[in-house]
Parts: sequence; structure tokens; C-alpha cells
Amino acid sequence: MVPQKYPNNVSLGIWVNKQRMEHNLLQDGKKSSMTPDRLKALENLGFIWAKRKGMTTWNGKYEELLQYKREFGDCLVPTKYSKNPALGRWVSTQREQYRLLQEGKPTKMVDEKIKLLESIGFIWRLQF
Repeated sequence: MVPQKYPNNVSLGIWVNKQRMEHNLLQDGKKSSMTPDRLKALENLGFIWAKRKGMTTWNGKYEELLQYKREFGDCLVPTKYSKNPALGRWVSTQREQYRLLQEGKPTKMVDEKIKLLESIGFIWRLQF
């Protein structure tokens, strides 16, 4: 939890901020100097990534999806779910972001989100 302007070690504060910035770029699917090894090493140290804009919203929708699963037993929220239209759109967006990732295109879908969704039985492709 080293702040960017850490008075006891200014260069450490700058370096920690740089790691957070590179992590954010990686999360956004952009070019980053954050390698998988560096990411793992920092996480093994208990490195705290700053809260990302949008992640709070994503986590909120994930919680709504968990509630849906408790109620219906699956994660197959209809795109036009009348009880919660925003959740239906969010689920559809997760599938679209995953498809972009599979195609190697820029996306906001990251391993952390994939693992969370798959851990509750999320289905990426619907079969008709």
C-alpha cells in the first residue's frame, strides 16, 4: 500500500505507481510492460492494485448474477430480462468481451473475470 508520494522513499512510490499503471493497461487489453512473471511476483508479495474505475460496477453486476443463479439455478440471464434489463445486457456484454479476447482483439475481459464467471458455471456460448 505504498502511496505514489511516499516521503520516506520517493522512488519507491513512483515505482509502485508505475506498476499499478502497467497493470491497468494490461487489464484494458493494451500494451503493457507488466509480464505474467512480474504480475505473479507482485501478487505473491500481496501487492494491492488500486481500485479500478468500472471494477466496482462489474463486481456489483457479478453479485446480481450470483443472486440470479441462487434464484434460477443457472447463469442464463436473458438479454432482455424484464426483471433486471441491465443484468441481461451485462451478461451479453461479458460474452461479447470474451469473444473479442478469443479473437485477439482489444477487450476488457481478463483472467480474473473469466475465473470468477466460470467458477459459477457461466456459459460463454449459447447453443440454439
